Amino acid sequence: MHKRSKLELTRRSALALAWAGVLTLCAAVWSQFRLSGTSSRAGGLTLIAMAILLGVAALAFIQREESVELSSWRSSDYRWLFPVLLVLHVFIAFYVIRAGTPLIDCFTWQRDASATLLHGRDPYGTSHANIYNAYDSRRFYAPGDVVNGRVQVGMQYPPVTFLSALPGYLLGDVRYGYVAAILLSAIFVFAQFPDTRGLSLAAFILLAPTTYYVEYECWTEPLVWMLLCATAYSAVKRPRWLPLALGLFLASKQYNFLALPFAGYLVRPFSWKAYWKLLGLSLGIALATALPFALWNFRALWHDLVLFHYGAPVRQDALSFAISFPCYAKIGPFLLLAFIVWAVRQGTQQAAMFAAAYGMAVMLFFSASKQAFLNYYFLSALALLLAGASLWPASGTQLPERGVERLEAFTEF
Repeated sequence: MHKRSKLELTRRSALALAWAGVLTLCAAVWSQFRLSGTSSRAGGLTLIAMAILLGVAALAFIQREESVELSSWRSSDYRWLFPVLLVLHVFIAFYVIRAGTPLIDCFTWQRDASATLLHGRDPYGTSHANIYNAYDSRRFYAPGDVVNGRVQVGMQYPPVTFLSALPGYLLGDVRYGYVAAILLSAIFVFAQFPDTRGLSLAAFILLAPTTYYVEYECWTEPLVWMLLCATAYSAVKRPRWLPLALGLFLASKQYNFLALPFAGYLVRPFSWKAYWKLLGLSLGIALATALPFALWNFRALWHDLVLFHYGAPVRQDALSFAISFPCYAKIGPFLLLAFIVWAVRQGTQQAAMFAAAYGMAVMLFFSASKQAFLNYYFLSALALLLAGASLWPASGTQLPERGVERLEAFTEF
């Protein structure tokens, strides 16, 4: 294929991934806030279906033969805006957080778990006061999860996740830890792309209303997103950091096992020896983060991280195809497996493929789950946007071939 045509396909793939991310975020907002009343799920699922089709099409056209080197981007002339955006986000986020306390259990669990750990007790295997009424309790918890007004779970998140909330707890609110995670994610993005791409994506992260809503609700996805950005940055800029970043990313949320099949995208140049070394070190770091708590009380850790979620009831307000089409709960896992196999065979060795394939995999996973809400799709959307920014070629982009040749600037799409 002609070199210019390959760059054009890469550009269009990047744009498709970016649009898939935007559609995913719009779908989550549409459903979360019921923008179309009783048909909010239908509208949201329509947008999710469109995002899935766009994402798969984008991955299909990313060239396997050669990747596009994007280091020739010029630095942004508006770099001074980046620290302004960081400071602005801090002020707005603190204002939003200080406006009130959310009526949501993930906030109370993280707050109480932090206090429990600081008092020298195992946060897993304890219980918490139930903050919901009888109707909501039946919606949110399985039979037997609430006994005498207390929820029989200590901490439903992995150690890496709630340990990141400790600094915020010490400062007065666990949610400050997730504000810090958003700030760090923007720094990793701009450090990886110190140009218009990085500035634009950082501005979107820092100023999007959904970001403030996720922070206010104390959802943990900002930490997962930050560690994804750290992994992508390490793969491109600091390969020695990659096992640590990937290990912490894998350990940050239960569903991140979906990233394992795509770890090979981060190994450049690829070799089986380097791949198994990366996988071994990363999994070792991930397991090490949970080891102290497993030794403390393995049964409690297993209950809170696995059994509690497994027994959780189906949420009728979830943005999932399995709610509207129950048979999809059985079909969805096979579609996810088929996508993983296809994506592994389709991809090329670049961090953008890791972010794109991961974003698509978790979106397929959530869209077939019994619980799927804005925070999950927030992560999927940002992963696709990160991949789109990584792939987007520019004027003066070079191909990594023998006798590297500069191509003329694109003036049309």
